[in-house]
Amino acid sequence: MPRHVLVPLDGADRSLGALEYALETFPNASLTALYVVDPARDSAEMDLERRGERVLERASERGADHGREIETELQTGLPHREILSRVVCTDVDHVVVGSHGESPVSRPFLGRVSEAVVRRSPITTTVVPESARSIRERDLPGRVLVPVDGSEQAEAALEYALEALPSGSRTALHVISLPFDPDRAAEGTYLDRIRTAHERSAAEVLESARAIADERGVGLETATAYGDPSEAILAEAAEGGFDQLVMGIHGRPLTARLFTGSVAERVARRAERTVTLVRGRPSTN
Repeated sequence: MPRHVLVPLDGADRSLGALEYALETFPNASLTALYVVDPARDSAEMDLERRGERVLERASERGADHGREIETELQTGLPHREILSRVVCTDVDHVVVGSHGESPVSRPFLGRVSEAVVRRSPITTTVVPESARSIRERDLPGRVLVPVDGSEQAEAALEYALEALPSGSRTALHVISLPFDPDRAAEGTYLDRIRTAHERSAAEVLESARAIADERGVGLETATAYGDPSEAILAEAAEGGFDQLVMGIHGRPLTARLFTGSVAERVARRAERTVTLVRGRPSTN
């Protein structure tokens, strides 16, 4: 379970959606709301500071509505650098950040600051593409979709979903990606043997996921889909009415460009629901 959650705010509705998500999802964690004054913006620095103070006051008020005390910080500098510095230099173990930009359907875009944080953060990060009102209207954690592929990163994501989101219902999804249409694989043909081998591997991956859930005494549904992994995950999330997604991702040095072109990046960019990108095993402390 996260112990100290950082929520960068800029006053936009999706950043407030990130705050709402953190309040709803992590009732026992310490929360810090951070507003970074960017001197490069076309406004007087004093005006930006006053705006930041108002945003942080609003965050404190929202915390009080939940019976929570939120630590607030006002910093000056490049937003993504200040956010990442706060992550590296303190005990923060989870970041919840709102995405910005055009509709994720018409033109997927996380936003400059969100993109930099998601790419470079060395810890688990949740991307919230929803408004505060949208978050409040749902009973989180709700239905959670966890794509699995047998990797350590996917297992870490599943463990996170089981431990950090205990009251939700979870579905492990394995996507079978074939270089041909599976419906063309006539029985007994070479293509049929390839498809069968992939289906057998999928069954093993999902059985391993069920074993992880069984060890914790938690129920887990499983599902299989065919196609391009990112497209299949997004389709399952939308058509299945899932409330959020949890995905594993490689942890790399802060300076690396993380997961560019990966399944995780494409899903985080385009999902209409909240996506948590898990780096490492969840803490048991």
